[in-house]
This record gives sequence, C-alpha cells and structure tokens, in this order.
Amino acid sequence: MRFAISLLLLLFALAPDGLKSDFPVLANDDWSEAVNGLQARLELVEKGKINGTRLFAPHLELRNVRDLANQMEVNCDNRHLKIELVDANGSPLRDGWSLPRSGPTHELNVIVLPWDSSIRLNLECRNWGVPKDTVMVAADSGAWVIQENEKGNVYLRATLTGEKIEPSWKRWSGKIQTPPLKVDWK
Repeated sequence: MRFAISLLLLLFALAPDGLKSDFPVLANDDWSEAVNGLQARLELVEKGKINGTRLFAPHLELRNVRDLANQMEVNCDNRHLKIELVDANGSPLRDGWSLPRSGPTHELNVIVLPWDSSIRLNLECRNWGVPKDTVMVAADSGAWVIQENEKGNVYLRATLTGEKIEPSWKRWSGKIQTPPLKVDWK
C-alpha cells in the first residue's frame, strides 16, 4: 500500500504541468472570478405553475479550480449562502421575506468538491406562499414576485462566504459573488 501511494505521488510530481485544472479561469465569462480556487455562477430554471404563477428556481453551480489534489469542502448552509434580487448596478432591490412562509425546508450543508470538478445545486424552496397569476423566484434565502415591467431589468446574485478553518487546504474560505443573472422569461 505504501508503495502504491508513493508511486502515485511520484507520477503527480513528474506530470508535465503538475496538477492543473481543465477548467479555464476567465474573468469575462459567466463564471465568477476564482476565489481561493472556487468559482460560482447562477442559473434560473422554470419549475412549472402553481396557482397560475410561473415558478422559477435558482441553481448554484460551483467548481473547484485550485491546483491541489485534495477535495474542497464548501459550506453552503443558510449562514454562508445568500441569494439577492439586485438592479443592474448590483444594489439590492427588496427583501425576499415579504411573502408568507411555513413548513420545513431542506438545508444544504457542506458540499465536497473533488479536484477539478463541479456541482450544480438546486436552491428551490417550495414553502413560500404563492400569489395568483404572476412570476415568482423562490429560494431558501428569499422569494420575490417579479412584475412584468421588471422582466429583464432585475438580476439574481448569490454570495457565498466561508471562514478560515484549519487545515486550510481542506475547507474553502473567502467571499465570492456570482455574476448577476438577468431574470427574464419567454
């Protein structure tokens, strides 16, 4: 067993480019800039209709782009992950807690990302009161009714924070924000 581990370490050390991620780290695509080897972005997925209201759910995609072979732990609980409705300048528009809410929620906790990997997380939350005949975006950190005149003029943004915990190579730390995602539909 020791021989196999030693052989693997030797192969990684002799690899021409060492341990490099296959994901390009670009500042001008729809991913965030890398913060301590983590990138993030949001997607918006239509989930059907309830009470005549079109429901949309944000999905958070995370990817591990750091140059370490170790897995990365990312805390995605409601203390560390926040979704906001913002304007084109990134200023928050309104609190997502104006609708009634009841019942249990599914809570994310620590997500484990192996080296050179990504994961897509559904942030949908179905315990918000659904108004009649409108458009609604719902996540655990808020739910927003989007008016017709706001279509294409408001954005969602996710902010993920993490405290530094030892050993520092294991748990992600920092603050990362996704690029704003335009709330639009056909």
